[in-house]
Amino acid sequence: MDLKMLILLCFIIDSSLALQAPGFSLSIAIENTTIQGDEGKGVLTSEAPCLRFNLFWLRDVGVEPEIYLDTYQNLYSGNGLVVESKSRFSSRIRDFDVRILDINYSLAGYKARKTFAVWYSPVTDRTYIASMESCSGSREALLSILRTISETNETNRSRTLVERKSRNDTWSLLLSDLLSSWRYAEPSHLTGGQFLIHTNYTVSESVLLSYDGIDLSFPQDLFMRPAAVFYLLRDAGYTPVILQRQGSVWIAVKDGDEWQAISLNPLNPDRAVGVQVFGNEWYRGVVYTDPEELAAANSIDLSVPVDYIVRRCEPSRYVHLEMDDSTDRSDLERILKEHSYISRYSESRFDCSNASQVCWSFLKGLGYDAYLMVGAKDHPLGEHMWVVVRMKNGYIAIECAEVGSAQNFIKLGSIKSDSDYYRGVMYNSSVHYSLLNPTEGMWLEPGDERIRSWMS
Repeated sequence: MDLKMLILLCFIIDSSLALQAPGFSLSIAIENTTIQGDEGKGVLTSEAPCLRFNLFWLRDVGVEPEIYLDTYQNLYSGNGLVVESKSRFSSRIRDFDVRILDINYSLAGYKARKTFAVWYSPVTDRTYIASMESCSGSREALLSILRTISETNETNRSRTLVERKSRNDTWSLLLSDLLSSWRYAEPSHLTGGQFLIHTNYTVSESVLLSYDGIDLSFPQDLFMRPAAVFYLLRDAGYTPVILQRQGSVWIAVKDGDEWQAISLNPLNPDRAVGVQVFGNEWYRGVVYTDPEELAAANSIDLSVPVDYIVRRCEPSRYVHLEMDDSTDRSDLERILKEHSYISRYSESRFDCSNASQVCWSFLKGLGYDAYLMVGAKDHPLGEHMWVVVRMKNGYIAIECAEVGSAQNFIKLGSIKSDSDYYRGVMYNSSVHYSLLNPTEGMWLEPGDERIRSWMS
């Protein structure tokens, strides 16, 4: 770096002259400095004799810094521009890994040099893109300015939530069923955001100059989905927050001091508005307490139509039933004793879930007011299914998976008085259970003719 540049940088880099931008500050005192934008996107431009500095900040779209540098390199290799030489390297500035591209380019015999620097900040979930052109020493001048950048506390929403340890328990079962009881009106899989970099160039007084810009676009659903699901969960009594990181937006629900993450991009968006997910990456990000904060941070107008999500069915519900203590159970006991299942008990092929749905269909077809009950991992009966029948003075519980030797079912079911059978997650029917649990549901109607192939 020559003496002229050193004197210029000493003028520019002055800790007493902190320039404030949305979410960060930097020490720079170039005369012609402008700032445009807000927290989600903006640009700072500065010009002085023999020095031009640009700094873009934008919401991260999930693109690695090297991709941005590739794009710049390609832009300066067409439309008459020729890259004479280029080099890339990395630099650690504060807590950020900065990727840097130096290019010497030309146009019709005029030559210029430009340095680009790109880095991602997990604190604000923003990508920063800086560029500099100077008479000499672009790289050193640029790094000197970047070292003065400091992100401000008001935009530091980055948090690491404590992942919920329990899985497959009653709490997670009810949450899953709520998410599956709704669907997206226009089911599709989410796509990521996109960026477009463009450049213009001029030759003025035999000096080649270039001017870069960048445009961002996000699919509308990326913000509509978390807003709609947030209100659904809150109205159901949950405490949700919205997380954003590197081009993705999702939900987390609080349970005590722990959190359960929910992806809003389920495999079948026509069957559910979300699915529970696990892993450290789902519990780190910028946290918003409501959709209004999300909209403000991303500089968008967020208005969710009432019919953006559509209810498929009722969610399941946790119940604690009163047992019918009447002694007049002879007809029900006779029916259960006289019938059984043809299939042998086999886990995941014909087990308690299948037997209970067949029993429910049979009893419902005979006129009984029957329901399905499910226990989760934390239930005294474990992960299990059985049937309850509503009587005049309460309910009667029926165990449908009583198995004898050689895994043969003993009978259609046995009446149980154990209190554990009178609490759990209730489903109205086999179809109701199937809608919420399609991989295990049998989609049986009351008195369904198909049950004959499973009963004797």
